[in-house]
Amino acid sequence: MRRSGAVGRAGLWTSMSFVGPFLLVYAAFLLYPLVQAVRMSFYDWDLLGLAPEWRGAENYVRMLWGTHMEWGFAHLWQLRLVIVATATIVAWHAARSRSRLQWCGVAALLMLAAVLGFHPGPDGMWYDRLFWESFKHTLQFTLMSTPLIIGLGLAMALAVNNSKHRGGKFYQVAFFVPYVLPISVATLVWTNVLSPRGILSAFLAKFGVEPISWLGDQRLAMPAIVVMTAWWTVGFNLVLFSAGLQDIDPALYEAAMLDGAGAWQRFVHVTLPGLRHVMALVLVMQIIAGFVVFGQINIMTSGGPGNATRTLVLHLYETGFTQKHLGAGAAMALFLFAVMFVISLVQLRLMREEK
Repeated sequence: MRRSGAVGRAGLWTSMSFVGPFLLVYAAFLLYPLVQAVRMSFYDWDLLGLAPEWRGAENYVRMLWGTHMEWGFAHLWQLRLVIVATATIVAWHAARSRSRLQWCGVAALLMLAAVLGFHPGPDGMWYDRLFWESFKHTLQFTLMSTPLIIGLGLAMALAVNNSKHRGGKFYQVAFFVPYVLPISVATLVWTNVLSPRGILSAFLAKFGVEPISWLGDQRLAMPAIVVMTAWWTVGFNLVLFSAGLQDIDPALYEAAMLDGAGAWQRFVHVTLPGLRHVMALVLVMQIIAGFVVFGQINIMTSGGPGNATRTLVLHLYETGFTQKHLGAGAAMALFLFAVMFVISLVQLRLMREEK
């Protein structure tokens, strides 16, 4: 018994010698900053090192609330209608699969639609108007970029992995090269392309189109950044989808062809089911990337023109480091962390239920 106990302790110490360094790094660079952010969010914490002043939940109240608040059906009705429609679709799937998690998702979506009905009255105002404006632009960027980048990545992967197409590996590398570029280089390239004197304007001038200030127009700045982001990051999704396509058994396509299935039917009933786990991974990563977008907007537009491209991370950065209100910045960071954590948790649970 003593010998077995000694062997067990020796095995434990051996295991800890391998796991210990990782746990130390994880605690130092992930857990400690998270705990420190939670602590800072309850203080008026100045970046210059002055003594922090306890504020309680004031940073959260100023971030999420305002004066003379009201609730109305017409406030943000387009966004709330989309959320209710999404909840209806999820409820239909939940009724068929009898999934408790999906019913929880339905309840969360309906609660979100109800909460979005709150707004300042005629004599009221948000305590932090730029926070909600930045959050709206973050949602706008995410909703615009996610379907585009996922769809392009899947389409390019299908084209490159076509058995009749030669040079597939070369095209994979060529499309992946922009992804390895630093954000400063990628934004410099596209700032020159989108300039009124840039390549795009010179090309459009041949068709009689006047020079367009893509990054100086409030209506065009966000779509321009979405296009730049798609060019920069779609190569990564191409690689993931290509790996997923190679894992699909070719016999399934042969059986579908023998049953008379056309190209679209094979795509819907063979390719998409075979890519469901890769699709879930790409979707989660793309949504998270959309919520934390910062570099290209900070360099190309600095949130302009007229705050039209101001996102939540940019607002967080300016609040914490430019205005030196680290407590308020920490509260915004935790709000963003909670949103991404819930999205990731729901997606991972859905993947587990599918398995």
